Amino acid sequence: MKATIVSLALALVAQVASAQSDVPPRRKGALLAWLKAGTYRASYAAEPAVHVSSSRVHGMNVRTYYGPILADDLRAGRTVFRKGAAMVKELYLGGTEQTIGWAVMSKVRRRSGRAGRGWLFYETLDGTNRGVSFGRGLPVCTGCHRSGVDYLRSDFRPSRAPS
Repeated sequence: MKATIVSLALALVAQVASAQSDVPPRRKGALLAWLKAGTYRASYAAEPAVHVSSSRVHGMNVRTYYGPILADDLRAGRTVFRKGAAMVKELYLGGTEQTIGWAVMSKVRRRSGRAGRGWLFYETLDGTNRGVSFGRGLPVCTGCHRSGVDYLRSDFRPSRAPS
């Protein structure tokens, strides 16, 4: 009985740790390291290929990866995403081969709020934290993103869970 309880507790801890690794870190340094390591690519649902950005705010070419919670919410047709929903947009600027920077949205509260403070935004155009845009409800981000579905401006919908 005791061994069963210990096994269940260890399985729960492993599940929580795995889920937390799918959520981007909330500190700039750790987030940039996580992005550079490409950690998100293992469990995030990707757009099929690099493509021309619809708004060009993030540069000419981009590719977006949707975290497991956000992908599940999109598949379910939710219009309010759950806490932990996240996406990573790789920024290629003028090219299509080399990632130059990233834009990240991570839902850190259950409710987004009128000013978008339920979302943590991050964007680096040069792959460093010099001059990075970072914070909850950043007006430079929410000014455009408020027109999306719970601040997400994308028509892409993942069809299935990544393998």
